[in-house]
Amino acid sequence: MTAQGEAILAYLDSAITAREELAQSLPAGPWTARPDDDVVVAADLISVAEAFALSSRQTRAVQAHIALHDPKSVLRRCAADRKIVDLYTATKRLAEHDDDPNVIDLLTAARQNLRALESVVQSLAEGYGWTEGDR
Repeated sequence: MTAQGEAILAYLDSAITAREELAQSLPAGPWTARPDDDVVVAADLISVAEAFALSSRQTRAVQAHIALHDPKSVLRRCAADRKIVDLYTATKRLAEHDDDPNVIDLLTAARQNLRALESVVQSLAEGYGWTEGDR
């Protein structure tokens, strides 16, 4: 794997881990926006956030946004992102394997899919804040 490939995987692992740790430290979800006030509450009905915006419509949108990003949602996204990274890593290892006649069909498939998976992993990293300067 190239140095850039290793760097992006390390970056993703660190970014995903940071989100997992933060989500695990928060009150349990699901979080719910209470329409009667500007509060978002956790599963135990403890207030976890108070929304504020210049209009009631914006406040409700902020409330909904916060509620959609409750800890369970964040942890589900992190788990899905790790599966994508694992798929890329496994495909990369297979594509770099020597031409063994016992795995030639798998090698061909891996090499064909590797470029697409590299794009997926790069896009995933960009969603976590990876920039041109990190490359």
